[in-house]
Amino acid sequence: MKLITNCDACKKEIGIKSNASSRPELGMEKGDEFDIKCPNCGNNTKKHVNDIRAVASNKIVLGGLLISFVVTATLWNIAGLVGTITIGIPLLIWQQQSQSIHAFNAYRTRR
Repeated sequence: MKLITNCDACKKEIGIKSNASSRPELGMEKGDEFDIKCPNCGNNTKKHVNDIRAVASNKIVLGGLLISFVVTATLWNIAGLVGTITIGIPLLIWQQQSQSIHAFNAYRTRR
């Protein structure tokens, strides 16, 4: 999952560099309100942690596909496991990411 917000001036998406998995963690890491500089227009704005939202990161799903292809090549001789693992690993990674995104976006802190 990646954390983003929109610039107040140009309305472009701004990525937030953080490994926080919840709003309280993000608040502890950066504070309830923190400054963000837009890389597109250069505007500095203060954003509250409730203005940040989580979205899916395609890099994680692609990593899961890569792992499943490696496991498939390794287990090629065991026919029954190949199909299950090839489909199962990316689905498990996608499901975990969806749950993390929902948990982050559902929780709001008090202003």
